[in-house]
Amino acid sequence: MTNNYSFDPTKIAFDYLEQGRTLDAEERFRSLLKTDPRQPDALHGMACVARHKGQNATAIALMGLALKNAAEVSPSRRARMHITLGAALLEEGHVEPARAALSVATVLQPADHRAHAALAQALLVLNRRDEAMASLQVAADLASHDQIYLTQLGQLSLEDGLLKQSIRYFEEAVRSGANDGAAWANLGAALFSDRQFEKAQEVLGKAEKLGAKTAETYNNLGLVQMALGDLSAAKQSLIKALTLRPHDARIANSLGTALMELGDEEKAQDLFECIVKETTGYDGNQARFNLATLLLGKGEFEKGWVNFESRHSLLGYQPALPVWKGDQGETPVLVTAEQGLGDSLQFLRFLKSASKKRPLELDFPAASLTDYMPDLEKARVVIGKTGRAKSEVSLLSLPYILNEKEAPSSTPYVMMNIEPDHRRIGLCWSGNASYQFDRRRSIPVELFEPFKELASDVDFVALQPGEHPDWMHKISSFETITDLAVAVAKCSLVISVDTLVAHMAGAQGRPLWLLNRFGGDWRWKNIEWYQNVKQFRPDGSQSPYEGWKSVIAKVKKELREQLNAHHL
Repeated sequence: MTNNYSFDPTKIAFDYLEQGRTLDAEERFRSLLKTDPRQPDALHGMACVARHKGQNATAIALMGLALKNAAEVSPSRRARMHITLGAALLEEGHVEPARAALSVATVLQPADHRAHAALAQALLVLNRRDEAMASLQVAADLASHDQIYLTQLGQLSLEDGLLKQSIRYFEEAVRSGANDGAAWANLGAALFSDRQFEKAQEVLGKAEKLGAKTAETYNNLGLVQMALGDLSAAKQSLIKALTLRPHDARIANSLGTALMELGDEEKAQDLFECIVKETTGYDGNQARFNLATLLLGKGEFEKGWVNFESRHSLLGYQPALPVWKGDQGETPVLVTAEQGLGDSLQFLRFLKSASKKRPLELDFPAASLTDYMPDLEKARVVIGKTGRAKSEVSLLSLPYILNEKEAPSSTPYVMMNIEPDHRRIGLCWSGNASYQFDRRRSIPVELFEPFKELASDVDFVALQPGEHPDWMHKISSFETITDLAVAVAKCSLVISVDTLVAHMAGAQGRPLWLLNRFGGDWRWKNIEWYQNVKQFRPDGSQSPYEGWKSVIAKVKKELREQLNAHHL
């Protein structure tokens, strides 16, 4: 920056400031003020010196004097005075006065990118994010797309969930600093959030090569590798991240998850328990939830259900009524859902015990299936809110509230009273794409193509909406969960990935061949929640795509054997 002041001593003093020679600058400014105590540029300079020392209150006072005597100063120099004043006010917590001062700076010198950038910071503190983004964009344009401004724009966009916009800013920042590892690391983080996993892995690898060997880079790389199914590589990346930042509970949680998925449950449990002991807040609750899934997968239900309640903090669950404690009575309890339909269907079985304690009002989509639960005391169950309930409970909290300590019964509890069609096989190959690790859970439908050879002997039915191969049939309606229940009931076998369809087959007791990802969810570990379930898993040594190809080949072979033996 060049300061075109009217006389050289002031310019030299400001140059000293920019060079970090604060003591030399202060000496010159003081000398100028001895000659003229009201000299506005020297007062401005002393305010800058005060800011360097962290004395913002002094800086504000000095800027007041400087601006009072700045009537003859050029607009560009007064603009810089307002920038200094605004920055000092902001650091002192006087946010609205800071915004006002910085707004004046942008009016006095609209081509000064620093004024717009400083104004953006005040607007951010005021939570006027759209205006802040606009000011930062102006600053970036004026500064020939300065990498610092582009990076901040990218980070703000990422925080706001504007992933495509964030990626565009970070890509531009990378072009401005092609050898800047930090810029590549930011881009990699945005690509990961946008689930562009292969590209994110490539970009984060480049960031590491360019020197961004940070805990954040390795953590993001580990999460990307987990999503892509390379759990061994993910483990190593996350170990590097935790080594660099050993007290970061977020990274420790990620590492614990990788260890759990790799089957090293003892180390994972130790890690989760350590986080729970030492950490509060979100990360502590995440560790408690992770620990819960590990314990429940092993059948340690008493401790598992207690820790499973931590999900409420993670989800921001806020009950509208006092939480039911499990006591008996005749005043109804409102039962609500909080997660996906698969979870709701899995936990429907606990309604029977709950209805023995209190009348229930059910407020969740899967409640419609209670008509097909013969053991449920239907006289004590109402679908929907009546306004009579004085307390509520989440459906997934019932085993905790009911103090369930043993494995749940695997007896089917949804009875559609429909006979299955001979050799009718339902297929489901994908779950909710918003799930972070869906790439490992779902299977590209083209990998089911080998089943086409059996289509002359089998009636294959697509148990999910959307496009499907022409050798599969499609159920007529997917409008309600009951439509799916009827479709599953008509199948003599269901072959499905871990999603709602698998739980529907299990709840009805229909034979289920579960195509379960390597590692797998806690619901399918050591406890049999459902009867007639056979699991097929990749071995983890291949990419998910290649692993699923091997699994489909095994399923096809066994399906052929079952058909030849007339077991279907």
